[in-house]
This record gives sequence, C-alpha cells and structure tokens, in this order.
Amino acid sequence: MEVRELDLSSKSGFMKDYIAGSEGSERFLDYSLMDDGRFRRRSDELLSRAFQREQLADYFTSVHTCLSYNKQAMVQIEKLRNSKSVVVVGGQQAGLLTGPLYTVYKAMSIIVLAKQQEEQLGIPVVPIFWIAGEDHDLDEIRYVYREQKGQWKKHMYDELSNAKSASSVKLDRQTLQSWLNDVFASLPETAYTNALIKTLEEFAENSMTYVHFFTRMMNWFFGKEGLLLLDAHDPTIRMLEIPYFEKLIDDVEELQAAQNRGAQAFKKAGYGEPIVTEVENAHLFLDINDERKRLDYQNELFKVRGSDVTFSKKELLALLHAQPERFSNNVISRPLMQEWLLPVLAFVSGPGELLYWATLKDVFNHFDMKIPPIIPRLQATFVPKAIERWLSNSSYKLEPILQGEMEEIREAWLTEVNPFPVHEVASKVRQNIRNEHTPLRKLANEMDPTLAALSEKNLTIIESQLVFLEQKMERFVRETHHHTLSKFNEAGHWLSPLNRPQERIFHPLLLINIIGIDEFQRFISNDVSLEPSHKILYL
Repeated sequence: MEVRELDLSSKSGFMKDYIAGSEGSERFLDYSLMDDGRFRRRSDELLSRAFQREQLADYFTSVHTCLSYNKQAMVQIEKLRNSKSVVVVGGQQAGLLTGPLYTVYKAMSIIVLAKQQEEQLGIPVVPIFWIAGEDHDLDEIRYVYREQKGQWKKHMYDELSNAKSASSVKLDRQTLQSWLNDVFASLPETAYTNALIKTLEEFAENSMTYVHFFTRMMNWFFGKEGLLLLDAHDPTIRMLEIPYFEKLIDDVEELQAAQNRGAQAFKKAGYGEPIVTEVENAHLFLDINDERKRLDYQNELFKVRGSDVTFSKKELLALLHAQPERFSNNVISRPLMQEWLLPVLAFVSGPGELLYWATLKDVFNHFDMKIPPIIPRLQATFVPKAIERWLSNSSYKLEPILQGEMEEIREAWLTEVNPFPVHEVASKVRQNIRNEHTPLRKLANEMDPTLAALSEKNLTIIESQLVFLEQKMERFVRETHHHTLSKFNEAGHWLSPLNRPQERIFHPLLLINIIGIDEFQRFISNDVSLEPSHKILYL
C-alpha cells in the first residue's frame, strides 16, 4: 500500500485557524498546535495529579482477558500502573461494523501518536479508545452503507429499543446474522471474502450488545498494537466516576454558566455554534425505567426532561452513591469525565469534536483543569487499483473529486466532447414555439374561456413533447459515450460516495475485503504522519 498526502485543509473556519496557529483560535484552547513543547509540559503537569491507576488497570484486565491479543494488551495495562505513564485517548459511538471508516482512522491516530510520544518523552504512553457506550441515539449506529444497484444505500439493523444505551441493548443474533448476510452479499468476492465472513459470524455469535460487537471488531483490527478499549458505560467505570459526578452535580450552576460563556464567545468570534442547547441543560443523563433521560437544572432542582420527576442536589447525590450505573454524561461533561478519569497526554479529535471542545475552556478551567492538547485525527481516502489506473490515464486531479465535484467534472467533459448542442437548440425551439403560439392563445382567450384553457393545455402538450424529444437526444449522447462516463461514475462512486468524504460513508469491511486483514494491520503498524494533510491510500 502506497501512501501519499494532499492538502485538503479547510479554506476558512476554526479548523483552518487552529492548524495555522492563529491567535484568534488559540485563545479557546490551553495548548497550541504550533507548540513543540506542549507534550512535555503536559506530561509534567499530569505528575501533580492523582488517578485511579490500579482500578483502571484491573478494569482493562477484565476486558482484555476475554479478547484475543491479550498479551499485547497486558503490556499496555502494566504501563498504566506506572505513576509516570500518560495516555492518548479518542473515542466514538459503538457503530455496527465500527461505523464509518473515520472511526478506524481515529484509532490509528491514537496508536501512532502514543508510539511517537513514548519515544520522544521517554515515559510510558498508553493508547486508549473511549467507547461511548452510554449513547442512546441508536439510529446513528445501527446501519452501514452498502451497494445496491450501483448506489450506496443505508442498510439498517431493524430491531429497535426505546432510548436505551448501546451498552445495554441486546442484539438479536438471528436478526444480526441476517443483517450481516445482506452486507456480505453486497461485497465483491475476493480472496479475502470467505475468511472475512467467517470472522464476522464468530463475532456476531459471541456478542450480546452493540458494545460487545464493536469491541471485538476493534480488538481484531488493533489488538496487535495494544489498543485498550474502555466502555464508558460499564458499571465498573461508573463506580470509579462517583466523585467526578459529585463535582458535576455540586457545581452544576457554574458548569452551566461556563458552558454558555464559552459557546457565546466562540460564536462571537465568528466560528459558529457547534453546540446549541438550552441554558437549563444540566449536561447529565439519568436512566429512568431503562430509558436514558436528560437532566435539566433550574430553580435549585434537577428535573428529568419530559416528566415531573425532580431531585434536589442532596437527593441526586444519594441516588448517585446508591446506583452510579444509572448516570451518564453528555457531549459537554464527557470531556471532563475523561480528564478526571485518565492521565490524558493528548486527545485525538474529529473535525466536529474540535469545534465543541473549543467552547469548553471556561468549563475545564472552572474545575482547575486544562483542555489537553488536541490532535486532529488522520483523514484518508483509499483508491482501488482500477480507479488509480483511470486517474493516471485521464490526468484528472484527485482534489476536486474528493471535494465532491465529480458531477461537474463529468458534465464538463461531456459538454466538451459532444458535437450536438441538444440543450441549446431545444431551448431556442421552445422559446420560438411560445412566441408563435402566443397569438393563438390570445385569440382563444377572446373567444371563450373553455377555448382559452384548451389553448394553454395545447401549449403544455407541445412543450412536453419537446422535452420528451430533448431527453431522448440527450440519452443518445450519453449512450454514445457510455464507456467513458461509466469511468467517471465509478471514480466518484468510490472516491466521493454520495458527494461526501469516503471515510463518512464506507465501513472498514469494504477496505479489508480488498486488501485483507494482514495488509490492513501492516498499514496500522506503520509510522503514518499525523500532519494535517489528507492521506491517499493506493491499494
């Protein structure tokens, strides 16, 4: 696999300013991307804080003992017990088949950065993937795109559950197997397909929940690299988080005010509103009758949104100590919980995450913490060999295609090679017919209302026949150039599916089915650059 880099950076916005190290963006974060000494300073700062290392290590041991590559995991777990160790962390929801490729690229970035910083700092650096198992928006995680009749269509896992967290939703094995069979049927058969099917069927057979299935897949991909997997909604983790939830409950007014200040400042700076929420949002969730419900805080009371259930601070704290597993974080409080729980050297973020983290400086600072160095994840597009050959032979550049401009490129080519000006001639004829038909309609209108209506209908029929002929002629032109147009369409189909970044539509099995798991893991083990450029993976 050959890796090249392209500059597809944002032309404007916070991401552009952050990468460039502009003063306007840096005031929203505690560490500059341009500061070469940020990791050293960050690791030194973490030495002054205490973490529940032994308990975390025991948790990871219980998780990875049951998974393959447990020896590699144990090496990382022992590092975590070291009081000088730090972690690189990033996370995602537990999507089926891991969700889009950007989940895989985020994990790769975590591993690469941990390796690099362990070597540079001379201290243990542990890669951790934070699985947002508490997430209850199952519509975001219960589908993948698959190919149907040359189009990418959502393929949904149909079993639904009412607002339950991904960690607690039971997967029906028969339904899951049927869903997987449909995914497999859409894959082109390669030398790796049968082994891929067998592996996924085994994972499905041994997975009870979305998180179990996700964990097995991520461990299959990254276990050799020692990536540790943390389910944020595991009851063991919730027990460790009790003192941190206490802080969020006790200081809820300050949390609300700090979040609002940060969001308003970010908006005022011209960077938009990555998070829009009501001022009463307490930034916590509570399980009520097996459903995850948002908590609001107003007039000195916590209220379960959409109900009459309320708690005082004292009552909610008592419930926390009795049943911590019922509590979970939202997008605002999750970064705080991650910071309290783990010695975070760096956080690996996606483009959207970077925006909302940049609104949280006041929130972190209120709790006497700094936002950790934020490293944008690797962004990539893989290019199958057939597409690479076509690009090489046609001399088209990748950049506009990856930016969703394939349709414009294709139509510009067709216009250039087409000797028949069908649209221009048809438009001229259409206008001439309207002009010539006007006196007839005018006369009909003078004679009788019924004839007037008939004349309008007559014009419509004539114009519809003209449209019919125009479409037939345009179809003839396209059929004449069908072979070349199909090459354009195939390139767009793979490189910019649905005119969106490939990493947001494709799931990793599409890639592994082409190159195999061994080649995929070899790519992971390489020292890929985390510079903010777009990686092109030539297969």
